[in-house]
Amino acid sequence: MRQRSDKARRKKIVGRTLLAVVCLLIGIGIYSLFSSVVLSVDAKEHHETPASFPAYEVVNMNKNSPIEYGGVKRKIVYLTFDDGPSPYQGEFLDVLKQNNVKATFFMVGQNMTPEREANMKRVVEEGHYAGLHSFTHDYKRLYKSGGSANFIEENKKTAALIKKITGSDPHLIRAPYGSAPQIGEAFRGDIANAGFKLWDWTIDSEDWKYLDHPARIMNNVIPNLHRDVEVILFHEKKTTLDILPQIIHDIRAKGYEFEAYNEKDHFPLNFHHDNRL
Repeated sequence: MRQRSDKARRKKIVGRTLLAVVCLLIGIGIYSLFSSVVLSVDAKEHHETPASFPAYEVVNMNKNSPIEYGGVKRKIVYLTFDDGPSPYQGEFLDVLKQNNVKATFFMVGQNMTPEREANMKRVVEEGHYAGLHSFTHDYKRLYKSGGSANFIEENKKTAALIKKITGSDPHLIRAPYGSAPQIGEAFRGDIANAGFKLWDWTIDSEDWKYLDHPARIMNNVIPNLHRDVEVILFHEKKTTLDILPQIIHDIRAKGYEFEAYNEKDHFPLNFHHDNRL
């Protein structure tokens, strides 16, 4: 009788042990499944593709100012012309006026000779923006001195000249050769602390390179128009002047309007995606 009782007791113990082991295994399985799901979701949420910043990276534009009118989204192009005032600036202004287009001129201080002051005044009087493009356009002086001091000093000097000649007080800089890779984070902070903003571009016409190939310039611009807001880099070159009416026509044919930069409606546009600028 006692042997039967011991056997029954052992069976109960073994049964309970097996049940505990099964429950433990089930619990581990559920936990592992739950953990894998959570980790999978977390990985998807936090996965980041490494960003690259080549010198002429196309900028992902998000214009902060309203680009809708009457419920319809507007498509805006900012024509920008660097390296003036040149001997052709007056003719650029004539073409823009004939086509009812406003633009932005980034000008170099040392090019502001007395005989060009009248056209500089026209830039402002006719509703365009007179922006800053350094004083010397000298790469070594601007970027190889070990800091931002020369860059900021040159643009302050150019701003003072523009104010003296035109009465406008510009704060927007187009960095010679673009902001990347030569303008680093600390350098950009110094620019912002000096009260300046900085624009690069979304489309490079490369008109400085194709002086004898206007079709190449056109092909660099028109097929690349696809964002709601485009900022196009040109220079005050004779070839650009000659094809400017066709450029304006083709841009309009794609449904775009033209605007000049307005400091009240500033939005960041730089290769570093730095919102300080």
